[in-house]
Amino acid sequence: MTMPESRVSTTNPIFLTPLAYERKILASTGLPADRLDVCGPGREGVRRWADANREHTGPVILVGIAGGLEPELESGRIVVVDEVVDQRGRITTPPAADRIDLPASRRGRVTTTGRVVASSEAKEALGRSTGACIVDLESVHFAELAESRGWDWGIVRVVADPMDEAVPAALDRFVDHLGRTRLFVVAAELFRQPALLKKLRLLSRQSKAALLGLGEALRDLDLPPSEDSEPGDVRIRAARKPGSRSILVFGGSFDPPHRGHLTLPFEAAARLGCDEVVFVPARVNPLKQDTPPADPADRVRMLEAAIKHRTRDPRWTAISARVDRREIDREGPSFTIDTLESIQRDLLEEAGRADAESTPLPRLRLLIGSDQALDFDRWRDWQKIVALAPPVVMPRPPETRTSLAAKYRAHFDSSLAGRWSTWTLDLRAEGVSSTEIRRRLAQGEDVSTLLPEGVLEVIMDRGLYQRNH
Repeated sequence: MTMPESRVSTTNPIFLTPLAYERKILASTGLPADRLDVCGPGREGVRRWADANREHTGPVILVGIAGGLEPELESGRIVVVDEVVDQRGRITTPPAADRIDLPASRRGRVTTTGRVVASSEAKEALGRSTGACIVDLESVHFAELAESRGWDWGIVRVVADPMDEAVPAALDRFVDHLGRTRLFVVAAELFRQPALLKKLRLLSRQSKAALLGLGEALRDLDLPPSEDSEPGDVRIRAARKPGSRSILVFGGSFDPPHRGHLTLPFEAAARLGCDEVVFVPARVNPLKQDTPPADPADRVRMLEAAIKHRTRDPRWTAISARVDRREIDREGPSFTIDTLESIQRDLLEEAGRADAESTPLPRLRLLIGSDQALDFDRWRDWQKIVALAPPVVMPRPPETRTSLAAKYRAHFDSSLAGRWSTWTLDLRAEGVSSTEIRRRLAQGEDVSTLLPEGVLEVIMDRGLYQRNH
């Protein structure tokens, strides 16, 4: 199996910063504007930038401000990240870390949360549980994506707010998805909480001073070639092997499959970099045994029709899709852990027939709705599910990613609540349900706009969901 060619780069890195404010201050120190890019905050910001910049030269260095998690880290201290730790304790090492040498900096571990860590107590607890010295909203997501795409990458952060200093929890809302300051939101919050002005002024002064110091340190940075480089040439590390696939598993009754059942999984797969979506219709949902579904064969027919006629969004063209019948063909209620373990056994058998080194085992992710996430601890062996196929959560109306974060904190312990926030995508939910479609069909109402192309034809042909059926 041949490897994809490495992409030629220069030693001059691209500096990627989440906020437009950060870029403005860094540029004022003399960093070349053509080497500074804004991605926007959080997972979605990093993903958006990566999708728009698939072909780029130079190592990519994530830079910007962070919160301190150790008492000795004062505001303005620069941290060259040598380890990235996620909420499950998995550690990733930036390949460029050893080649970043900055004056007056220290090395340390960074972790990422779904929201700003506001209180000093929460910062201290997060530092203890993860071993990280700083926290931000992007590094874990950046590391995962950079690794999957074979970039030469690193992370340099500067402390704005030290561990013993609380910051306003409302900071999350002060920037938009492109990293721009939302002045009207800031003004509204200040009108509601006038005492906040003093804190924001202090944080603004500290952030500006920290970024000025960071910019001066980065200005003359010129990374030496990596060990993988050929003489006279600097190359980004080769991307992951082609066989290293990622599979998004999406289960449900699909009774019938509606528009959201199709658009949201492919949108989630595109954002996560998954290669395949596997739809798994349940024979009997163990949490909904009082709702008899349509005949399993008919639900499979509808799903296959929906996949066949799916909209060809440019980002979806490389994502394959199929219907998996293993729950349909299995007697009794459908438990997700049984299905995932069965899929994993098949993948292991597949890998055993191939060259294990050239065909790594695909990674599984489990797509669920936000109502299922808040009920997840009722699922059989849910801890095993999390280990085998980390969930991906789609908010369902009226929930949003922000409202779910609050519910996670109320429902799960603090460490698990943070993981659920990380697993939740900011997807635009479809205001449609299978229950509503069945009701409308029984009343003889038009549902064509609620269904993927091809599904209504199967419903009419099979006489499904009719009042006299």
